Amino acid sequence: MAFLFVNVQLFLLIALVWVLQTQVIYPIERTLLDPSWVAVASTLFLPAGFKVIIAVIMGWMAAPAILLSTIFGMWLHTEDLLFSSHFAVESTISLYIPILLIRFLKGGDQGVDTTKESISLFRTAVVVTVIAAMLNAFFSTVLYGTSAPLGIWLHFLIGDLLGTIAVVGMVVLFRQSIYLWIAKRLAR
Repeated sequence: MAFLFVNVQLFLLIALVWVLQTQVIYPIERTLLDPSWVAVASTLFLPAGFKVIIAVIMGWMAAPAILLSTIFGMWLHTEDLLFSSHFAVESTISLYIPILLIRFLKGGDQGVDTTKESISLFRTAVVVTVIAAMLNAFFSTVLYGTSAPLGIWLHFLIGDLLGTIAVVGMVVLFRQSIYLWIAKRLAR
């Protein structure tokens, strides 16, 4: 039951961030930046930051919320449910590949103990973001071929990285209360 409750809360949190992204950040970027640049991907993509931090801290437990919230968010952005579903699967797989690699390199199930070291959380989040953004761009190019814009990898990398750095900054500032919130939810 705790698993379901936590995933519903995570879904709502990430969905709220997607609404912020589509209703506030995208319009601001289209006004301030070259519209052709931000048509492909945001330069400050906060949903990526939230998904990375949540996946790094909670692992596979958060995968359902990440997948479903990405479907919702992409649907808000594109109004195409089929594309949104494909993209959500692709980006969720891209997100968990580097997490699996890091855990494998650390000797199995051991993740980074982010409760004690905020620098470890930052380093892990940045590494996961860079690899996930590159994989996301690669999978998009493979799946959509020539319809994927040239240089898509750079768009994904910049937006995801800046979004992750912004979110990690907020998490580091408020990490104690965030960990207490998560621990209370998991204890139920």
